[in-house]
Amino acid sequence: MQHQLPTYKQVYMKEKKNILPTDAELEILMILWERKKATVREIYDEISRKKGSVYTTTLKIMQKMTAKGLIGRKMVDQAHIYYPLVEESRVRKNSVRELITKFFGGSYSSLALHALGNSKKDENLDELIDLINQLKQHKK
Repeated sequence: MQHQLPTYKQVYMKEKKNILPTDAELEILMILWERKKATVREIYDEISRKKGSVYTTTLKIMQKMTAKGLIGRKMVDQAHIYYPLVEESRVRKNSVRELITKFFGGSYSSLALHALGNSKKDENLDELIDLINQLKQHKK
């Protein structure tokens, strides 16, 4: 049975749920964002090059990700090809929002101050000052 690619509306509705991937799911998503599509074997091989991994564990995680709406699957020449259904920028945004809510009481400035307080490089401060100035100019 061949699966159809989801429509934009189906993908958008799944993204609106703001599902945050687990660390293992994020690792798989990062590979799919880079490659655009891959088989379980290709994902497994890439993960295995970095650390110990089990093929069936990779398969099970990807099946759960498909059920959650994080990735999609289609049949091509009797191979299951997986592809991301969520955008990297949306996952990053949701993850940062979660971090800020959990650790900084929802305050973006508290996160920035914390990060700057732990920075060892003055160039990070200069870069942030430049960014703030650009944002101020853009809002005028």
